[in-house]
Amino acid sequence: MDQKTELLTRFGLTESEAKAYVTLLQMDASTGYKISKNSGIARSKIYNVLSSLEDKKFILESKDDTPVYTAIPVDELVARFKTESEHNISNLENSLSGLGTVTDYGSVWALDAYDQVFEKIQYQIQHATHSLYVQIYSEDLTPEITQALADAESRLHEFVVILFSNHHRYDLPFRRFYKHFFEADKVLDYGGRWVNVVSDGQEVVYGKLPADSANTGVIWTKNSSMIFLAQEYVLHDAYDLRTLSLLHDEAEKVFGPDLEGVRDIYFDKN
Repeated sequence: MDQKTELLTRFGLTESEAKAYVTLLQMDASTGYKISKNSGIARSKIYNVLSSLEDKKFILESKDDTPVYTAIPVDELVARFKTESEHNISNLENSLSGLGTVTDYGSVWALDAYDQVFEKIQYQIQHATHSLYVQIYSEDLTPEITQALADAESRLHEFVVILFSNHHRYDLPFRRFYKHFFEADKVLDYGGRWVNVVSDGQEVVYGKLPADSANTGVIWTKNSSMIFLAQEYVLHDAYDLRTLSLLHDEAEKVFGPDLEGVRDIYFDKN
């Protein structure tokens, strides 16, 4: 099945219907015989396929003695799909909105897949109404998450982003973020990147993204203690990074180039 056909099947067409429609888009108005020949659909099946497409209003049939068929234009098809999708989504929302989900807020839930992690994070960012505390690597900033953060910055006062960037990517459409100084060291310490997103003090996505595994070590929870700990982690990073940024020259005199001495936190046993 080619890509065009496969995409159409996602909107309720059978594979044969999708093939016939795509074939007609590339032809002048044609008879069933020619459509069968060009699409590879057997002549014994083509008229049932065309009748179904006509019922679904994807094609038109002439009233000639020997009927010919033509496909509706692509822009008309897309407009119909959009209207139907919006209508179905609205009906779904109205039907399910009163049900809710009974959740054990003390539990911790695993988000095993990378896409699942960042779909959840994108939702959190887009729907935060009061506060947002984030630690994230620029390597994980999709265009959608980047735009969601820019939108959140414009509507939230309590907006703190700690940005890690192994490639020093700081050209972002939002300005309220702290550059982390020790990305490379952190990856070596923990064996991968991690992410931490606390929204409205109500939920957190937190954990490590191993570099050598398809599965993540990321969790989602509404456990109040976990939320408190994750939010304080972001806040204390922000306190330290704000201090180091404003006093950078003086800090380098004390801690050395790249502020590596900051990480020497263990007291001498002697």
